[in-house]
Parts: sequence; structure tokens; C-alpha cells
Amino acid sequence: MDPYARIAEWYDLLLNPVLDGVRRAVAEVCRAEGLRRVLDACCGTGRQCAVLRGAGVACVGGDLSLAMLRAARTAARVARPCERDAASTRESPSVAAFPSFPCHLPLLRADARGLPFADNAFDAVVLSLALHEMPESTGNAALAEALRVAPRVLLADYRLAERNLDLPAALFVHLPERLAGGEHYRNFRGFMARGGVEGLARRAGLAVIRRERLLGGAGALLLAERNSRPGG
Repeated sequence: MDPYARIAEWYDLLLNPVLDGVRRAVAEVCRAEGLRRVLDACCGTGRQCAVLRGAGVACVGGDLSLAMLRAARTAARVARPCERDAASTRESPSVAAFPSFPCHLPLLRADARGLPFADNAFDAVVLSLALHEMPESTGNAALAEALRVAPRVLLADYRLAERNLDLPAALFVHLPERLAGGEHYRNFRGFMARGGVEGLARRAGLAVIRRERLLGGAGALLLAERNSRPGG
């Protein structure tokens, strides 16, 4: 069963005013750090891909939800740059099929735990507001797979409040997470109990290169890579 089947058609309308700030932050970090070949591993309706392409970053989007991908295909403001070229391709594209890696590669259905790309095919993989809604084992598998297909990851997700100014936003995010459903909220609470996105990065042994504050302090964007230090 597709958990996004009921909300896919209005996802952008409801959440773009909030999430576009996160998407712009991701694009800015990609530009500043010279990340030119990027995979959005849980792309949803493809809007992050559209923002990245608008910033001159080549982006492929993959998602397991057919409902979200269908929403992308019917939302011209998000999907036409992708779908214009996808329409002429009968099979899901691979990086090998596009040696020059142009910006207009399509969205495709893909499980973040088993991506259809070669090792180090990308400069970075984006996992944006996705890991907190997964069971811990699923999130760990998605992160490991991201680090197979790219040396760096961009993790945009919730974090623990670090100061009193962060508390209102940190408390507010419980509302939409609770409304998303019982399993979703349980996964969110487990994610936060384990330290949020920064706790995830520590447990995975990642070296954080850059950190940006998101969502009024309720979230963070981490650019990270495998820690190459002995014992790291």
C-alpha cells in the first residue's frame, strides 16, 4: 500500500510554502560546494529536483511512491523539465546511458534501499525530510545506499533543539508529524529519541563538512561524508 496515495495530489499545495526554504538551502549548498551531479533519493513530487536544476545542478529524482511520481507528472511547474525527455525513454535511465549527465534526466521509481546506479555515480545524494519517517533499519539502509552511489550526502531533517529560541519550532513540528499518521509519528518520535539528524550522522560515523539551520531551528541541513580517520 502506498502511504502517500491520499495526499500526493495536494502535497505541494500544502507544503511548498514551508519546504521551498529547505529546497533552496539544499541548492545553495550544492552550488557553494561544487556538487554538480546530485540524486534526490526520496524525491516525492520532484520539486527539489526542479529547484536544483534551476540553480544549474544536474539532478535525478527517485521515489518509491507511484502516487507522488504521478503528482509530479501532472504538476507542470515541477515535472515538465523532467518528463519532456522521459517521454522518449521506454526504460528507466541509468547514469551510464547518459555519459554527459544532462540536467533534464527524468524522475524514476526507485527504492532508496536499492538504488539502480553504479558506485560513486553522483557527487552527492540528497535525503530531505525522509529519514525521520522511516523505521530505523530502513533509514540506515537508505543512508548506506546513498553513501554507495556518492561520496557525500546532504541530510535535511529534524534535530533536537539546542537553545530556547528553537523550542517553539521544535514543538510545532510534532503537529504535522502526528497528523501524518500513527506509524509515521512513531518513526518520527524514535528518530528524535535517537538524537535527530545529528544523532544519525554520529551513529553512521559521518564527518560533517557543513551545517545549516532550517525550519526555525527545528531542522538542520548536514553536508557529510564517510569519516576516513582511523577509528572514525
